[in-house]
Amino acid sequence: MADPRQPKVTRCPTCHRRHTRSTPQNARLWLLYHAIAEKLKPKGVAYSADVWHEYCKSKFLGCEEFKLPNGKALQIPHSTADLDVAEFADYMTAVEAWAGERDVWLADGPS
Repeated sequence: MADPRQPKVTRCPTCHRRHTRSTPQNARLWLLYHAIAEKLKPKGVAYSADVWHEYCKSKFLGCEEFKLPNGKALQIPHSTADLDVAEFADYMTAVEAWAGERDVWLADGPS
């Protein structure tokens, strides 16, 4: 177990790049988005995994608002690509908890 007194290493000690989410983390998230898309049909409407991805990003990461030349506001969700490994794990936990409250689970979750 890691020593809690030691600072969390979030950058490569050699090149100092941030450690970003892993491929298995990302694959698991997309499995969950697809499970959500299969199971949840709000008001009878089916949404794709891509739509659920945008929904979850805006719900759990927030959005940046931009004013357009026509005066309208455009809200763009923050990107999961900007998250480090620990932040991505927190995001994934939030999405899994939200999905679980709606009885959507991945194969290794409750049946």
